[in-house]
Amino acid sequence: MELEKIIPEGIMAILPVYIPMKGNCSRILTFKGNVYEVDKTVRTMLIRLSRIYFIDLKSVKEHYGNILNIKNLIPIPFDEENIFIPLKVRRPICKNDGSIGYVNIKYIDRVAEKDDKTIIHLRNEGTIECLNTMETVNKHIKNGNIIEKLFNNRINTITKDDNYLIKEYDKPATKGDVYLIINEILRIREEIK
Repeated sequence: MELEKIIPEGIMAILPVYIPMKGNCSRILTFKGNVYEVDKTVRTMLIRLSRIYFIDLKSVKEHYGNILNIKNLIPIPFDEENIFIPLKVRRPICKNDGSIGYVNIKYIDRVAEKDDKTIIHLRNEGTIECLNTMETVNKHIKNGNIIEKLFNNRINTITKDDNYLIKEYDKPATKGDVYLIINEILRIREEIK
């Protein structure tokens, strides 16, 4: 399963499922209405997504976990539009089976309660049954929105710095700049020998 081909469809959720004869697997729901069942765990799928988006999952969780003052169940921002929140969607059968799925907050339309379960209504008319309480789901959504704002502020700051660098690089190099470059090249050459 090539994840790169699924991303343009808009990944709404990555959920843990049990598939007969395969065991603990993942179900990927897309905005276009497609459902993909992958014989990899949710954790593996998150690692694959993080590689595609060029992020270090451990560092991202640590950074935003410190900001939100939480250690577990931290929302994951893959980019400014795709922030995934963790939700409990099943009861695990075995010890190492996960119960947590990840839902993209961009595709959450509304949340409702029904028969001791929380139902997440998605923008494409799909639904996800969640074992968390309504209060917990709303807390995760709020944390996801906070991370979205922080992530977008970080992107805007980087963009402003890039504009400054672009203006600096439009200027011609001085003899001093050339001297620094030559010294750096010589130093690297000596290290290689």
